[in-house]
Amino acid sequence: MTSSIKASSTRTRHAVAALGCAGLMFLGVHVALEGAARFAERHLDAYLWKEQDYLRLLSPANHADRGARRLLIYGPSEGREGLLPEEIARKVPGLEPYQNSQSLGTLEDGLVVLRYVEGTYGRSAVPAAILLGISTRFIGDFRTRPSPLWEGIDRYSPYYRVVRGTHPPELEPRTFLESFQPRVAMLSLQPDRYRRGLFAIASRTVTRFVPSLAENRMSWEPISASKHLTGKYDTEQNTKRWLTKTGNAWALVHAWDPELDRERVTREIRLYKDFASKHGTELYVVNLPELSWNRELYQPGRYEAYLRIVKAALGETPFLDLRTFLPDELFFDDCHPTWDGGVRVSSEVGAFIAAHRQGPRHVRSER
Repeated sequence: MTSSIKASSTRTRHAVAALGCAGLMFLGVHVALEGAARFAERHLDAYLWKEQDYLRLLSPANHADRGARRLLIYGPSEGREGLLPEEIARKVPGLEPYQNSQSLGTLEDGLVVLRYVEGTYGRSAVPAAILLGISTRFIGDFRTRPSPLWEGIDRYSPYYRVVRGTHPPELEPRTFLESFQPRVAMLSLQPDRYRRGLFAIASRTVTRFVPSLAENRMSWEPISASKHLTGKYDTEQNTKRWLTKTGNAWALVHAWDPELDRERVTREIRLYKDFASKHGTELYVVNLPELSWNRELYQPGRYEAYLRIVKAALGETPFLDLRTFLPDELFFDDCHPTWDGGVRVSSEVGAFIAAHRQGPRHVRSER
């Protein structure tokens, strides 16, 4: 009996030891992969949340201590495809463009992003400049589903939850105990980020020894912000049919009366200006290009009202209207520019920012 108890006790100790070793190995692998991913984000400017762009906000390496020279780009997915950091950087060498636009992003989403950056990562993460890409859908806060950004913060942020009910919504700090569940939930999403981080490091290493490989799109597109769209998503006839389809988001946008929303739009734009003024941050706003077929569908006077309200709210804030800038052949679908279109837009926007930076500039507050 005694030997049986001893044997059982020995097996238990061995099992515990094995589990402990497995746990340590798991932790070691996680720490190593997390280190590689953070290195790729911080030093290689790799975009590891390729399919979940709203999660870029939750990676400290993307923001902590990186605000001093940063040009933070925010807007809807049209801004992601039309405002290419690498192209803008050619025109404004004093700034480091960072693409943080998101699918279904809206005006108030951008305010949540700025508050999250400031509240989570501190003033050293606050960008030196902000480039806001806007459209009627963006300013009107139209969505086809609830904000992915708000849902992402609620589910995965260990620091804040989103409190709905105001425009924009508030961020409420989590307690130490409340932070555990989102941290565990975030772990389930990390494998894809880790794979992309390793890819970024491998790609940079290989192209350093074989520079010609850098010309291959597959060596860099999986870790870039934009999808670099080419060709056409669908036929012209189907795109027109989609734009006029009853009940979709565009039908709501085309019928939107900005005058009824003047107070909210004015207040939210003022919040951007107040944020910029508080931190000595430069603010630039670009009205994104629209497909000609789309421009024809607004109810009379509505688009003009939108521009009038936005311009009045912006005041002296530098504003560039590119609504008619791109020909239809440089659109991939109903609203996103192709890669060539994005290059053209980005070059124009970069020159616009550079021209304004040559004049009197904000003196940035001390960090």
